[in-house]
Amino acid sequence: MTYFIGVDGGGTGCRALICNSHGEQLGTGVSGSANIVTNLDAARNNILTACKSALSEAGLDFKIIEDSVAFLGLAGANLDDYSDRLLQQLPFRKAQIDSDAAISLQGAIGNEDGFAAIIGTGSVFMHRKEGVVRSIGGWGNLVSDLSGGARIGRALLEDVLLSYDKIRQNTDLTRSVLEQFGNDPRQIVEFAKNASPSECGKFAPEIFEHYELGDPVAIKIVEKAITDLEEVLNASLEDENQEFHLLGGLGGKYASLLNSSLRHRIREPKQSPTQGAVALAIQSFEQEVAA
Repeated sequence: MTYFIGVDGGGTGCRALICNSHGEQLGTGVSGSANIVTNLDAARNNILTACKSALSEAGLDFKIIEDSVAFLGLAGANLDDYSDRLLQQLPFRKAQIDSDAAISLQGAIGNEDGFAAIIGTGSVFMHRKEGVVRSIGGWGNLVSDLSGGARIGRALLEDVLLSYDKIRQNTDLTRSVLEQFGNDPRQIVEFAKNASPSECGKFAPEIFEHYELGDPVAIKIVEKAITDLEEVLNASLEDENQEFHLLGGLGGKYASLLNSSLRHRIREPKQSPTQGAVALAIQSFEQEVAA
């Protein structure tokens, strides 16, 4: 029997799902970041770790992976030749790589047309119409990824330094973050030099916690992120009635904060991203496997 594996590899974590040819779920697994641009080797190891856990939960030997087919949705897959390099290092019988946004879209809308905003460590917006998929954003947190966790995390670090220099207001949030760096701004500078998107994104939950508590710095950061998100949605949705899906680790955080005209058009996804990846694996390889 050939097994189908779906992998959802984002900047924060990696999830794997193994199914039979009927799409019945047999096992799941999780591991660390699988952003192939940030660290290709670490992404490969985390992908295999998640797959190994999924196979174990399904009661299958890890060697089964060599006769399995997979569809992997990975952060960074739309950049340079990282996907091609990774494919050469994976043990699957057959495999295909696309962005983690692509499998999120598939999971949310199935084979229908639709629009999804995926907001996690990064952000990207996906639109499918008459079978044609268009991607908006997703160019990385340094120059893109509006409202994503890494983006707002970097904004917070900037505010912490500005508050330390007494240029901006010092708040409970800025004090808390500075304490995490030993009250030494130089440690923040050193951290920011080489910090990965997931490392910057780890501050996102704290930002939203302090937002709910009325912290002025958190309010400023979140309101800017909401404005950015609404701008993309208003420019990208076809009309004022089009429904959409708001996905990703931070999607739920933003859902209740959007203006009412957008908030009331949010719809629940049909399936998870890993289920979307399995569906794409079956669509991509079912005939070849049967042959």
